[in-house]
Amino acid sequence: MSTELLWAVTDGPTGTHAVTVPEDRWAARRLQQHDDLWCARQAGGCGGRLVLRTGAGARPHLEHDGAVACAFTAAGGTGVLADRAYEHLRYQHVLTAWLSGQGHRPQVGETRHRDGSTDLHLAVGDAGQALEVALAPLPDVAWRRRDDRLRARFPHVTWLFGPAADTAADTEAAVRGVSLVLRRHGADLTVGVRDVAGGTRWVRLSACSLTADGLSVPGTDDARTLHARRRADREESARLRARQATREPGEGGGGRRPAGRPWAALLPPLPFPG
Repeated sequence: MSTELLWAVTDGPTGTHAVTVPEDRWAARRLQQHDDLWCARQAGGCGGRLVLRTGAGARPHLEHDGAVACAFTAAGGTGVLADRAYEHLRYQHVLTAWLSGQGHRPQVGETRHRDGSTDLHLAVGDAGQALEVALAPLPDVAWRRRDDRLRARFPHVTWLFGPAADTAADTEAAVRGVSLVLRRHGADLTVGVRDVAGGTRWVRLSACSLTADGLSVPGTDDARTLHARRRADREESARLRARQATREPGEGGGGRRPAGRPWAALLPPLPFPG
């Protein structure tokens, strides 16, 4: 596990604007233009000021400005742990800015997991809606339970599944005909519309909007149409099988065996010996 600290926030100790130190030395030096880099408290850090080191002989990285007690600098406490701890901030900052730009005031909640990852819960009370952002693996049973609890509280619930929650995204697509997956794209986010065939159509978050009927994402209508068509095809196939099951072999469609005919007569004739 790496001991280099590569993550910070630029909007204060309690901020959410997360940045990652680039591996390229020249790109990292552009990050030095920020006067303030902080160890994010919302990621489990200490809130202390960080200093970017770009000297020769080492990968560009961050160090605390002075000796501090921090979970990310304790023995074995950086690397993967910090990566998971900061992951939700990269989504939270963009999502809250996107909702605020539409005139909403989301309330952000968190569900932290043992591996350091954090799911996001964005309640949009003025719209009676909730956006549930799953960034950790989510088993089917756990997803169904959380979904039931949320729908008991909010008229509209929209799930957004991160890369680690792809299995739950497939489950919702199978159940409802469509699911929405979320990925980071540079400093922005993209939303993928996943259909029952496993296809995913990607659009930028800026192309989506929160409406009175829920989250509007281009491509969801096509996914629901495909789901409805497949369901209709399955139902028609089931009706055909049911009708065929009522017919006896050799019948022309009457569905009933002629009275008095021995069962052996219903067997196909043997080929004539040649």
